Amino acid sequence: MKLIYLILFSLLANDCTPRKAQILSSETFAGDTYIGIVHLADDGCPFYIEIPEALNPGREITFTKVFPLNLKDGMKKKGLKVKFDYTLSKSMNPEGCNADAVIQIGQICVIP
Repeated sequence: MKLIYLILFSLLANDCTPRKAQILSSETFAGDTYIGIVHLADDGCPFYIEIPEALNPGREITFTKVFPLNLKDGMKKKGLKVKFDYTLSKSMNPEGCNADAVIQIGQICVIP
């Protein structure tokens, strides 16, 4: 009986240990990826990502200014260059925000 409790406790303890965040490399992305620049408190938006054509040569850019619903706080830094993929969301823009689209980020990584 003690053996069962020991096994259950070790499984529970192992499951509750924090895991290191996965660092995404360029090869991790599978679909359409874009390079953008994070902007804070500008043009009525609390934050948004600009997708300039200059950083995405040869790509058709449908939306140049997107509001990501799930951008992590660690990525909300002015001027941060990021590579990401996304899907469109049916959510509305925040009040006063003039973003071209609202998105859900699939994968994202910082570009040095």
